[in-house]
Amino acid sequence: MQPLPKRAELDRIAGHYALDAQAVDALLAVADARPGPHARLNFLSRMLSIGGLVSLAAGVVFFVAANWSRIAVFGRFALLEVLLVVCVLIALLRPPPHRLGRGALFLAFVITGALLALFGQTYQTGADIYELFLSWALLGLPFVLLANWSVTSAAWFLVLNTSLMLFCGWQPSGGILWTLFAGPRFSMNHFVLAAACINLVAWFAFEFRRIDAMPEWVRRLVIFCAFAFATWAGAVAVDDDAAGGWILLGVLAAMAVVVFYAYRRRSDLYPLAVVMGSFIIVSMVWLGDNMGYNDESVLGVLAVWLIGTSTAAGRILAVTSRRWRAADAA
Repeated sequence: MQPLPKRAELDRIAGHYALDAQAVDALLAVADARPGPHARLNFLSRMLSIGGLVSLAAGVVFFVAANWSRIAVFGRFALLEVLLVVCVLIALLRPPPHRLGRGALFLAFVITGALLALFGQTYQTGADIYELFLSWALLGLPFVLLANWSVTSAAWFLVLNTSLMLFCGWQPSGGILWTLFAGPRFSMNHFVLAAACINLVAWFAFEFRRIDAMPEWVRRLVIFCAFAFATWAGAVAVDDDAAGGWILLGVLAAMAVVVFYAYRRRSDLYPLAVVMGSFIIVSMVWLGDNMGYNDESVLGVLAVWLIGTSTAAGRILAVTSRRWRAADAA
């Protein structure tokens, strides 16, 4: 059975032969590219199975929390540990890429976080919240690697970035990360920029080496997290007289590298859109800070700047998309 042509290939054919709407419809019919009833049912089945899996994982956590006073300490730990062992056994009997094995490893990853939260809540270890999420990410990494599934990978990156966000926002005075970054040489700006670099390095690594567990939508999630931290670092660096200039240069350098790579690859506009959004926000903060925020006219200037830069960004993205399609068709 021959594989179905991808959307990009059909776009190239339509652009090369300058097909009109009727011809494009005929092309899609010949290539069997339109989803039929079976494809729609398959998509609905996959979405419902993922939704049920997430609901089951949430149900396990909420069951323990709702029955906290009714279940003894031993019972709480025994319940989660038994479920974790069952998930591991299911994954061994039906290893990935079987759906059952992937789902079991996803549940095992979630239960690992629930066990850590239960341990910290029961014995009052005094650990910071970011340490819970960081430990969850480290201990759950084997399940993520074994699952080799995009949903588990996305969940892992969300947990990791939650840990980084809590660390950067609260600036705790203890824990693993604090031991590495403690001292007068580092400020919150350094922490936030380091978090952006972690996500950016991960994004580049998965861009150069494509794997099934990191499809396009997961890579977009990673690049979004990277520039969420980069925007945070750039906005805060505006008021930092000591190292603000270096932080801003680092943010601009990251933007330039991503833009250069995206234009070289010519496959996805999303990184360009994220960079432009980050630049607009940072530039607005810089402009407002230099104008003083002490006059109503500043708000008008910022509104005009926002409208102008957003319009220019949209225009650039539209023109770039047309040029890329034309180049692919040629």
